[in-house]
Amino acid sequence: MGKPTVLHLGDPIKYNHEVYDGAFASRFDIIRNDALDRASFIEALKSKRNSQPLILPRYGDFSAIFRPHFQTGGEMGQWDEELIALLPASVRIFASAGAGFNWADVDALGRRGIWYANGAGASDEAVSDTTLYMILSVFRNFTRSQLAARTADPAVFTATHKVLATISRNPRGHILGLVGLGNISKRVAVKAAALGMSVRYYDVVRAEEAEEARLGVTFEASLEDLLRVADCVSVHTPLNAHTRHLINATTLAQMKDGARLINTSRGEVVDEEALVAALRSGRLAAAGLDVHYHEPQVNPVLVTMENVTLTTHVGGGVLETRVNFELNAMRNILAVVGEDGGELGEPLTPVNAKVVREHRALIDNYISPSTE
Repeated sequence: MGKPTVLHLGDPIKYNHEVYDGAFASRFDIIRNDALDRASFIEALKSKRNSQPLILPRYGDFSAIFRPHFQTGGEMGQWDEELIALLPASVRIFASAGAGFNWADVDALGRRGIWYANGAGASDEAVSDTTLYMILSVFRNFTRSQLAARTADPAVFTATHKVLATISRNPRGHILGLVGLGNISKRVAVKAAALGMSVRYYDVVRAEEAEEARLGVTFEASLEDLLRVADCVSVHTPLNAHTRHLINATTLAQMKDGARLINTSRGEVVDEEALVAALRSGRLAAAGLDVHYHEPQVNPVLVTMENVTLTTHVGGGVLETRVNFELNAMRNILAVVGEDGGELGEPLTPVNAKVVREHRALIDNYISPSTE
């Protein structure tokens, strides 16, 4: 019996060659996907029977899917039921770079008993630093200052220098509201506290009291309650059916007059048209966006606004993140797939653990029904 197979999507690894050529390659046969559009990939996953004997899928019964770079390996498009239904029963895990997973139906994978593991943790430091930069920028109007300096016009420089001193504020003493309290926003909380900010949060699952005390954060019972008290709201939530347009005309109207909004999560969490209206009306004083609704297209109205800080989805964009995305994807597969292709255990950073466990419980009950 040969080694279990891993289907490698996207570019070759770039950094962790010792692990890839060592523990990873010694346990698995690694094959690269060469079907570089959706139609071809679907055909590669299918088995066919014509007048000849059964033609097996191109990649055989692979045990894991490995996507080490979030910017490549997505040529087949959305991982939906159409693709997932074609996966062989041997697949145990889909391990990918990147913290987001809106491009894959992780629940559908879970209902097949397939783990989905992301790069959680690898980008925490970088994204929290980006959020901190955004906080400073929206309070101090740094984007407007930079734009003025880049005109190289002494009159514009002087006028901007004068006006910003009358409209900018220190973050100290203001309330930062975190929408979601995951690993990234926990780091934001610590860094914002160092600026002298009071930190409150809302999450569908409240943290333990000891964790709240460690972070120095205060829980708000609803999103509405959080929005009403925060001077600056920072969004840290995955994109899914429940969070799309979470920040919209209604929720923006619940924010304080002159509050600030930051989004380093996913563009579609914020209704950008409603955001534009709130900024134009003065309801919001400023916004900072690392992610965009129609990315890579940036909203042309927001581009014209001097009180809006815009970056090119670089929240996690540092070398350390890339190295660890790649490494964590391999570690997740090594944790799950044994030498015989069977399942060793759970991944280090599962996204769909609840659904997978529910699937396993159903199977166990079917195989071993209760005798009571």
